[in-house]
Amino acid sequence: MMDGENQDGLRLEVQDVPREATYVIYVYNVIDMAHLVEAAPKWPKFRIPACPKGEFFSFTTLPAFTKEKFWKVSDPNEFYYKTMDGRKDATTLLNPEAFPGTDWDAQRANWDTQITAITGSNNNRNKFGCFWSLTEPDINAPSKHIKGGTLRDEINLFKEYVLKTMNSLVKAAEILVAQRKMDEVTPYMHFAMDYLGKQATWHMNSDHMVTCPTCGDTIKDGIAYHKNSFGDRCIVDEERCIRLGILKAEPAQEASAEETEAPRPKRSGRSKQS
Repeated sequence: MMDGENQDGLRLEVQDVPREATYVIYVYNVIDMAHLVEAAPKWPKFRIPACPKGEFFSFTTLPAFTKEKFWKVSDPNEFYYKTMDGRKDATTLLNPEAFPGTDWDAQRANWDTQITAITGSNNNRNKFGCFWSLTEPDINAPSKHIKGGTLRDEINLFKEYVLKTMNSLVKAAEILVAQRKMDEVTPYMHFAMDYLGKQATWHMNSDHMVTCPTCGDTIKDGIAYHKNSFGDRCIVDEERCIRLGILKAEPAQEASAEETEAPRPKRSGRSKQS
């Protein structure tokens, strides 16, 4: 009755019944940059691992549904929980400026303000190759978002997005250098130079270069394959290329009849006397 008087009437709320989760949300990363998202209190530390060089992606997971705390209007000392769609959490974690919706394609929309676009802040982690998906971590797995596509197609879309990001960061850095504002060049701009394989007087390549054991060309350390000076694909790590689907594993050859035949016992040269 007291709540009714204070709230000018009765306030009814449907009980929030937990939903059964039949899937998980995968958070993919397609470049060699790790992220630590601090979104307290719900997500104090959410880690997105870097994609190892030579691999297609790294990933972590989020639950399909999460619990979110709400404080009661009638009593600020009491609270209750509501079940939320985990895709909204994923959208907010990857880009706090985005509307927390469930539209997969919205991850490639430009939600940045003018300030973040100029400074090259990585708050928009979609632009740096991170995205959520319901597609299982198999590059040939059927995509749940692209008609007739696979996870490989989803990854390619975000690699194109990353390429635009890196090019824009390099252009912004070149403007700052021309204006003699070297102190304003951000670490993300240097990362973009490494990612694009560019060098300049204000940036030197920091990648560890080694000699390819197959063709002798100079290559980045840790890659699985590369294109040699003749434009041909040169395999560096055959086992990893098979695991990534770049090469097909050769079927095991059947052993010959001579190899499978059990060895016959040797006969002694001495005969058994009667």
